[in-house]
This record gives sequence, C-alpha cells and structure tokens, in this order.
Amino acid sequence: MINAQPRQDCYFCRVSAGLTDPFIYENRSFVGIFDTNPVNPGHALVIPRRHVVSLFELNETEQSDYFDAIHGVRQAIETTDRHDLYRNMQNRDYLRERPKDHIETVLKSPFLNQRPDAYTIGNNDGRAAGRSIDHLHIILIPRYTGDVEDPRGGIRNIIPDRAKYQWLAPGAPAGSTRASEG
Repeated sequence: MINAQPRQDCYFCRVSAGLTDPFIYENRSFVGIFDTNPVNPGHALVIPRRHVVSLFELNETEQSDYFDAIHGVRQAIETTDRHDLYRNMQNRDYLRERPKDHIETVLKSPFLNQRPDAYTIGNNDGRAAGRSIDHLHIILIPRYTGDVEDPRGGIRNIIPDRAKYQWLAPGAPAGSTRASEG
C-alpha cells in the first residue's frame, strides 16, 4: 500500500484514510466510494490514497493501479443493490445535516436497479475544469438509455454551444459532413 500523507483539511484524504464513506473498492493506490451527491444511480468516485491534485501527478505505481480501480468500482456499481445503498446513505450520521435532494432523486429514478447501459467517466482536472475538491478523483457516472433526451456529444456538452461538430465520414467525398454522434 502506498504511504498516504493525509492532509487534515482535505475531505478526500479523510475518505482515503477510511474516516468517512465506506469503500466499495480498494487497491494499493486507490479507494472507491459511492458519491453522496449522485447525479444518476450508482454514481461513484475513484480516489487516490495519496494526496495528489492532478491525474498528471500520479506516480508509476498509481498509474499501473488506475485502470484496475476503475474496473473494480464498475463491478461494485453493477453488483450493488442501489435501493438499499441510498436508503442506508440517507441514515448516515455524518450526512445528517446535509441536504439529501440528490439521494431522494435517485431513489425515485426508474433506473435505480437497472444495469447501466454505458458510463461517463471523467476527471475535472483543475478549478477551471470545474473541480471543487483539490484532490484527484475520477468520476464514474452510470448512464441509462433515456436518462437524458439526447446524450450525443457526451462530455463535450460541458460547453453546449460547442458540443456538436461536423466530421468527414470515412470514404465520403470531400465537402460531405454530418453532425457528430459522440
């Protein structure tokens, strides 16, 4: 296991030290947890044990453990009874004072105990990218057919006016384009 130097002021250092959210996965470099503000049923995070801010700061050991952690968290998402998960999450003492709107919303989701059809996997690497906690965390959001009206463009939709683009279809004559499908 990598020696983690937890920072007292860092929520994800406390998470990786096992002081808050229960782990759904762990290896020598990373832990996985279900997000307590889920945007979709099964929304989870992969967090390095060591305090690093950027994906680009991972050392060789962490890089080699990275994809195992993503696969392990995916397996936990797909094998967890999410109805029980979110019912239990509502009763966690340390969440008592926080709003639970997100948890209540996913409990009403028609996708609550469906197997995900796809995943959006990402990392807001820097404040300008939208990161709110300065400790690297990889976001796994299970996606379900019909969870949004038009998922085309995926992550590109963070800047909606630039999400759609034209591309040249393979074998198409120059000047022939069609809107991106993702």
